This record gives sequence, C-alpha cells and structure tokens, in this order.
Amino acid sequence: MYNYNAFDSIGIGILIFMIIIGIGIYLAIYIPYLLNLQNLLKECNEKNRQGFSPSNVWLMFIPLFNIVYSFILYGKISEILSREFSYRGKSLQGDYGKSLGLTLAILPLTSLVPILGSLAGIANLVIFIIYWVKMAEFKNKLMSMPKDGMGTISNNADLLD
Repeated sequence: MYNYNAFDSIGIGILIFMIIIGIGIYLAIYIPYLLNLQNLLKECNEKNRQGFSPSNVWLMFIPLFNIVYSFILYGKISEILSREFSYRGKSLQGDYGKSLGLTLAILPLTSLVPILGSLAGIANLVIFIIYWVKMAEFKNKLMSMPKDGMGTISNNADLLD
C-alpha cells in the first residue's frame, strides 16, 4: 500500500510550476517568431502570396498538425519571397530560406531518435535562430523597397532636362 506524504504534493507542485514556466518561455519566444513571419508575409503583394494568408502562420500552434504544416509553411514562405523579390525587380541569389526551413521542419523529427535527439535539439535551436534572423532581414529589405513591381516614378520636372 502507498504511503502518501507532504513531499509528494510539493514535488507535484514544483513539477506543475516548472511546466507552466516552460510553456511561458515557449510562448514568449514562439509568439514573436510567428509574428515576424506574419509581418514578413504582410509585406508581400497579395498576388504573390497566391491566396496564402499571413495569418496562416498561427496554425503552427496546433499540436501534431504543426509537424506536417511546418513543411508546407516554410516552403510557401520561400516561394512567396522568390515571387515578391522578382516582382519588385530585386531577385536575390539563394533559395529564400527554403533549405533552412526544410531543415527546421526535419530536425524536430530526428529528435525522437535516442542520443541523436539531444544533438538535434541543439541544432534545431541554432537553425531556428538563423531562420528567424534571415526572415527578419528579408522583411526589412522588403520594407525598404517600393511595394509596386515597377518602382516609383519621380514627379521631378527636371528629371529629363
């Protein structure tokens, strides 16, 4: 027969407290990350998003669905960025974060493998930070460029003189 004592309830209380703290830290990091992705997509022309709403990034909060959706989301973001930079006449070299996004989607799956899991967790954190910074850079570049595809036309009468 189990003998209940006060230390059991303290241990459970500490465990619950740690879980709440962990969820709080997760949300404090993940919400600004998704907000950055949403704002990046808002900077893109609706035509280049092809029906993909910036608010779709919040679907990453759905447990288990986010495992599959991360492959879709990160691929979509790179496609949209490619179209947007091309539309604005400023195509860049590279894959617009597609390989980083794919890595970011795969690494959590490898964390299920014993021993490899802890290394994958560290790698996932590093790739997560790199991807976040890269997407923020893309957002800042788009914000500094004219939104229309042709650039802006000057109203300066002396332009042709």
